[in-house]
Amino acid sequence: MPIRTRPPRAALRALGPALAAALLPAALGAQETPPVVFKSNALEVAVGGRIHTQFNTTTVETEPATEIALRRVRLEATVKVNEWVSAKIQPEYAGSRVTLRDAYVRFAFDPALTLVAGQAHRPFGTVVPTSSTRILPIERGVRIRGLPDAREEHNLIVDLGYADRDAGLQLVGEPKWAPLGLSYAVGVFNGPARAEAREENTYQLAARAAVHPVEPLRVGVSWSRRDFAVQDSAAAERLDVRRGHAWAVDAEYGRYAPGLHLLGEAAMGDLDPASGAEFRGAQGWLGFRTGALGSKLTGVEPVVRVSWGDVDGESERLAVTGGTLVTPGVNFYFGPLNRIMVNYDFWSPDGGGSEGSFKVQFQAAF
Repeated sequence: MPIRTRPPRAALRALGPALAAALLPAALGAQETPPVVFKSNALEVAVGGRIHTQFNTTTVETEPATEIALRRVRLEATVKVNEWVSAKIQPEYAGSRVTLRDAYVRFAFDPALTLVAGQAHRPFGTVVPTSSTRILPIERGVRIRGLPDAREEHNLIVDLGYADRDAGLQLVGEPKWAPLGLSYAVGVFNGPARAEAREENTYQLAARAAVHPVEPLRVGVSWSRRDFAVQDSAAAERLDVRRGHAWAVDAEYGRYAPGLHLLGEAAMGDLDPASGAEFRGAQGWLGFRTGALGSKLTGVEPVVRVSWGDVDGESERLAVTGGTLVTPGVNFYFGPLNRIMVNYDFWSPDGGGSEGSFKVQFQAAF
């Protein structure tokens, strides 16, 4: 979103004082301090947010060579009603209108059983649910201006609607008695087909289980089942509902802290149940963050990301150009969450040719 795009005036008036109050401590050098918390009797409200300003280039000749964009501007509030009821709301202002990212209520009955009701991440994979304030590369997948059909592993599962946020109900938990630090999440959601076939009763299911066999290793498996609305070949105006499935496995070693950090994810599933087209892909991150190199520079983190996607068959629903994305980069930390990120994306599509994008992103998070 280019900087020239103006958010609504009412949103700016509401956002301005809150951002000024929240960002002033960060500007003075307070890095990842505890969130601002307001208390009233048993009620607690914690306020946080993030700003991502991005400079990027593209080698696609039909696009302007450079751009400065507000990639993300978000405020979030977490409300603790009592020991077992809480809620979160996270609006996003980086666009011509205000949109909601997260908006849900949590009922923590027990560590083994928590109900999440509202809009949140579907429990699928580990790359998509990871906060944009933590991810090692600037973008989770291919994002090069002028390449709308470029899809590797991340873009495939998100654009097909198997991952990312949706409104629904989830049960999540980490039973104390479970072996290997087992955690789980299972949910039912509206699903992408709800917007495509409003007259049909469509929905989506998703589930993920993970174990921590040893520290700091975590391994997970995921499944997502969604309805697709497809044109009935016998009746031009009628939509049929078909089921599509996707599976993913992931592993992560290390944490978002000084030291070695490895993350890998592989996914496969249905691209188009009507045609029988399928997809598969994999993505891996590697980074190593140093300790503090001075009073201001608290770490340097060279990173590399490789992500690949491939399609078997054809689909009339989604234009797909598979290929391989390679991203070397380096992150400069000024506290655990405030950083300057530098990446270069090399995109090699199936069939030959290549495109690239140089990116620098400035992150303030609180």
